[in-house]
Formats: sequence, structure tokens, C-alpha cells
Amino acid sequence: MLSATAVPPVPGALTASEVVARVGASGVASIIGFGSLLSEQSAQSTCPSASRFRLGRVRGWRRVFGHPAHIFFARGIARPDTREIASLCAEPSEDAASGFVVAAFDVPASELPALLEREEEFNFVEVPIYPLEGGASSPPESTGIMCTRATDEEVLDRRGHRAKYEAALSPHFGSVTVWGWGADSGLRPCPVYCRHCVLASQKPGVPKEAADSFLDETLLADRRTTLRQYLQADGGHVMHTLPPPELKARYNG
Repeated sequence: MLSATAVPPVPGALTASEVVARVGASGVASIIGFGSLLSEQSAQSTCPSASRFRLGRVRGWRRVFGHPAHIFFARGIARPDTREIASLCAEPSEDAASGFVVAAFDVPASELPALLEREEEFNFVEVPIYPLEGGASSPPESTGIMCTRATDEEVLDRRGHRAKYEAALSPHFGSVTVWGWGADSGLRPCPVYCRHCVLASQKPGVPKEAADSFLDETLLADRRTTLRQYLQADGGHVMHTLPPPELKARYNG
């Protein structure tokens, strides 16, 4: 039986409906991608008009493979027997100097609901985007909307997702939590998704800083092991784990 860890909500986080209201019916939202949305192709699969892709950096946050994604079970790429079911989230860091490289892109208000629906288990925060060039004293260039953790109560009950998470998680773990996987949970990245994100960060034309950031500034659920360390040790199989043929276009960087 999985023992869930109580996780507080992120201060100032917004729900999807609050993001839509803030952007307005005719506005444009700047979105921050740090996992699969590092891939321009992945972003445009949901938002065909996504434009102005650029790289930047967020500070005071950490990128963590720290929660299960229902979609991995629905698509048959989760590995619950080894707890390789984790997706990425950004969470506040105690170290204000920490951070990671992100992609930013613009989405028209008309396509924003589809993107937010894709990110069903998250809340959202508006954070500064800093330039890749320049030191710690560089001012932000802009702001963007980034996924962050919600709470189990919000996702499972208020948003009505309990039944599908129970169907995915209960047979393997005996209980259901999205955001209660602690540092000692043994949660590991979903291999197909992880490979996809690594490939997206290594696309031709993407600065090496972005690829290095994904490997060195992404943490496993223990909040200690970097993705690079994991791939060089227990996760050596990840980059050889191909998506099913029907998902090749979706999970191939």
C-alpha cells in the first residue's frame, strides 16, 4: 500500500480557468515548456498556431520527475512494476539561485484551453523568464505561464479525475495519489516520455546549454539524483526504450 505524503499547494498558483480569464478572449499567452513542451512539434500538436519559440531560464524552481501521469497508463507506456511512471513538474526550490533552461512560446487565446486540458493534473504559475546569456544579475526578459503541482483534492475531486486515476494506480499500488509521492517513494521516469524529452532538448539548433540543463538540472523524485546520473546508472535502458509505432510521432523528440 502506497503511503501518500501531504504536499502543500504552491503559493499564488492558478487553475486553468483562472489562466484563461487572465489571458482574455483575444489575448496571447506566453507558455513555458520544460518537458515534452521543449519540443516545438509536441507543442504544435496541441496548439497549431504556437509561435515565437525561444529559450530562456527560470530561477528559484526545480524540475522533478515527481508524479505519475494518467496518460502514460492510457497509452500503454507506463511501467508500474518498476514505478517507471513519472512525469515532470516544476516546483519551488529552497535555493533561490537554482533553476533550469526552458522553452517559451506564444499561444493565442483560442488554443489555450486545449493546452491547459492536456496539462490536466497541474496548476499554473506566472514566472519571470531570464536570458540564457548573462549572469545572475541579469533582469528578466519577460514572463510566462508554467505548470506546477496542484493537490490531490483539486485534481481527483474538484476536477473529477479520481475514477481514471484509481483505474490506473489502484491495481498496482493499492491507493491513489497524484501529488503525494515522497522523496522515498522510488518513483522513476516513464522511459518513453523521458527519452522523448531528452531528444527534444538535443534537437539540431538547440544550444548545448539546454541539453546540459535537462540532464543536470532535472531531478528524480528523491530530489537528489540528477537525470544524467540516473541515465548513467539504473536508467541506462531509457534511451533505448522506443515508443510504440502508433506513438512514434508523438514521443520522438
